[in-house]
Parts: sequence; C-alpha cells; structure tokens
Amino acid sequence: MIESTQSHVTVKKTDSIIWGQHFPLSFRQLLLLAFISIILLLGGALIRTLVSLQNLSQENVDYPNKMLFVLEQIHELQDTTVSLERKSRQYMVLNDPSMVTDIKKNFSHGIDVTNALKQVPAIGLQPLLDQWLELSRFATDSLVSENTLTFNRQQDILNTYAKLGEIIQQIDLTSRDYLKKYNQTLMIELKRQRDALITFGIFASLFAVMLALILGMWLSQSLREVEMAIDQLGTQDKEQPVFISGPSDMRRLGERIEILRQRLNALEADKLLFMRHISHELKTPLANLREGIALLEDQVMGQMNTQQTEIIHILRDNALSLQQQIESLLQYNAFSNDTRRLHLQCVDCYELLKQLISRYRLQLQSRFLSVDVIGQSLRSLLDSDKIEIIVNNLLSNAVRFSPEHGLIKLTLSQHNGVVQIDCEDQGPGVAVEDREKIFNPFYQGAKQPTGSRKGSGIGLSIVKELVSAHGGQVSLIASEQGAHFRVEIPYEAC
Repeated sequence: MIESTQSHVTVKKTDSIIWGQHFPLSFRQLLLLAFISIILLLGGALIRTLVSLQNLSQENVDYPNKMLFVLEQIHELQDTTVSLERKSRQYMVLNDPSMVTDIKKNFSHGIDVTNALKQVPAIGLQPLLDQWLELSRFATDSLVSENTLTFNRQQDILNTYAKLGEIIQQIDLTSRDYLKKYNQTLMIELKRQRDALITFGIFASLFAVMLALILGMWLSQSLREVEMAIDQLGTQDKEQPVFISGPSDMRRLGERIEILRQRLNALEADKLLFMRHISHELKTPLANLREGIALLEDQVMGQMNTQQTEIIHILRDNALSLQQQIESLLQYNAFSNDTRRLHLQCVDCYELLKQLISRYRLQLQSRFLSVDVIGQSLRSLLDSDKIEIIVNNLLSNAVRFSPEHGLIKLTLSQHNGVVQIDCEDQGPGVAVEDREKIFNPFYQGAKQPTGSRKGSGIGLSIVKELVSAHGGQVSLIASEQGAHFRVEIPYEAC
C-alpha cells in the first residue's frame, strides 16, 4: 500500500514541477506584479494626459502673444496703406518731388510689415499679402516713374488704393476667422483629452478589478484545495495524493501536506500491523488458558469445592472477555483495510432486519426483551455483509444497554433518496459529554450498564466506517430516554 502511494506521489510531484514552470512566482510576488502593472497603467495615462495638457498650456501661452503681434501688424499695415494713399493723393495734387521719398519710405515699411505677417503661416494670409504688395508696388512705381500723371493714370492709382483697402478688410476678417476656429479647436482638444483621461481611468479600474478577481479566485481555489487536503487527513481515506495548484508558495504548502499524509499513512500501517501481530500473539496463550480452565471446570483434575468452582467461573468469564476483546481488535483491523471495497447486490432490508433479530432470540429471552420492527419490504443496492455488520453492532449495543423487560425499536423507511434505519432502546442513553466522541475508536462512554462485561469501544466506529463506505452517515439523535441511532444510506432501487 505504501509503495503504491509513493508511486502516485511521484507522478503528482512531476506534474507539480511541470506546473511550476508556468507559475514560478509566489502569490506575494504575483500580487506585487499586479500592483506594479496597475500603477504603470495609471501612471502612463496620467503622464500622457499631463504632456498633452502641458502642450495645450504652452500653446495657450504663445497664442495670445502671437495673435497680439498679428493684430498689431495688421493695424500697422492698415495705417501704412492709409498713409501711403494720403501722401499719394497729396503728390498728385501738389506734384512735389520731395514727397516721393515719403512714399517710398511708406512702401518699404509696408514690405517689412507684410514679411512679418508671412512669418505666421498658420493664419493663411500669404495670398492676400502678396496681392497687397503687388498693388502697392504698382501704385508706388506709377507715382515715382512718371513725371506727369494723366487723369486715367491717377484714376488707376486711386482704384488701386481702393482695392488695397478691401484687401486690408479681408486680412482682418481672415485673422478673426482664424481666432474663432482656433478657439473651437482648443475646446475640442480639451474635451478629447478629458475623454481620454476618463477612458484610461475606467479601463485601469476595470483592469484592476479583473486582476483582483482573478487573483482572488486563484487564491480561493488554492485555499479550498488546502482545506480539502486537511479534511482528508482527518478521515480514514488518505490514499489520494495531495497536490495544491497555484503560486509557488501554495504549492510548497501542498508538498508539506503531502509529506504529512505519507507519514500519517505510514503510522496507520504500522498501527494496523502492530494490532494484527499483537492480537495473533495473544490468541495462542489465551487458547491454552481457556483450555486449562475448561479442564478444571470439568473437574478432570479432581473434585473442587464451591469456592474453587467460583474462582474457575471468574477465570472463565474473564478469559472469554479477553478473547472477545482480541477478536474485536482483529475485526477492526480487517474493517480498516476493507471498508472502501463494496460488493453491491440487491438486498431486502426489511427481511435482513428480521433475520438479524432471530439470531438474538436467546439473549432477548434471557433478558425478557422485545424488539419491534417497523417498516415494510424495501429493496436497494447495498453490500449485504456490511449492512449486516452495521445493524448487528447497533442491535448488540441496544441489547447490552437495555434494562430487563425493555423494548428495542427498529424502524426502516425510505425518503428523500436515502434508506433510513433507526435503532432506539430504553437504556441509560449517551451522556452529553460523550456525544461528540461516541463514534471514535476504543472510546468508552460514561454510562455503562451495571453487572455487564465492558465493551471494546469499536462497534460504533465500525458502523461509522461502513456507513461512510456506502456514502451515507450515522448520527446520534437526541431522545428523552435511551439511545437513538440513525443510519442514512443513499437509496438505489433494484
């Protein structure tokens, strides 16, 4: 049995090594990694938003200065155009050569202003500025190059200045449209950055919640496996190897529990081996002792007086009690190895109860006891041998603890998918302090029948093991008088 367990453990440990290649980190390391991922995600979103807001803020700082400069240059160009037109009109009226210098100076200043405006390409004033330069150059060149201006030439020059005024108005409207569009663009960008920040916040929150749920479920699964492994150590079924999945620290805990399971199995095997050996070792001298007592009781060695006969009876009773104790140990040892192997067959539970009661006919008559069987024919797939042992132990306890002229009641029923067997007697019952321990092996309750041979304390533990092997449960039901045991086994019709 131990070699088989070790082979299973080897397979599981190999699986653990392979699983560990996928999850080499501990739970604390995974938790730290998750927090770092969330911080990086939120930090990245915050830095991105801060950079965008910084760029917008810088643009908002530069934009007023730039627009102030543009407006100043437009006003300057407007003043230059007005000054150039006024001096040109004066020159056409006075024909004073000294005014040519002022006209050239104003035109040169206008060129400087248009060049300054061209340095702000975002507004889109280049075509209008080129038109202004072309028209102003035509008017200036016409005034400077010709000594005598005809009426038609003067009209062309005046029309040119009228067009220059229209161009100045278009330049002003264009700059205002640009300002309006820029403000709209700024508001849209601010809204976009705000929406992006909200989206990143929601995504980061969902990611954090999802990560927390995944890690929580993963840890909960590992903790459930640990809980199941610990529960398994508290039962007789410790053959299943323990393996805890999850992070490396939880798997290391599983490996320690597996080592503990192996040690418990080894101790259990040693205990059963010791019980088997000591029981067999005691049976041989006990048989010789009983044989000698029987010879003395038959007065083979000569006639004995009353006191000697009484001593022989005491020896006989104690030898019989010792033999029954040894047989109980052997029986418990056999059941411990065989409780999980069921041989299911169709059993009529009602007929089985009646047959068992018939075996106790002499004991019942000697104690003036009566047994009532309540129920009807009920057939189910069960291990008849183990069911017989279960009922036999319950009935044996009931007979042993019942007072003379007492009543024992066996009730058979089927409901909610289980076969239920109730055994009730009118004895002293089970003390309150014994209720939690009554099914433990070798435990003797406080309320023992007077003048009766002391039991081995393994009958109810055998009942519990055999009922558990069927997937059922046995319990002690509170009652006003006597003991009331209830066996519930899953019902399978046949």
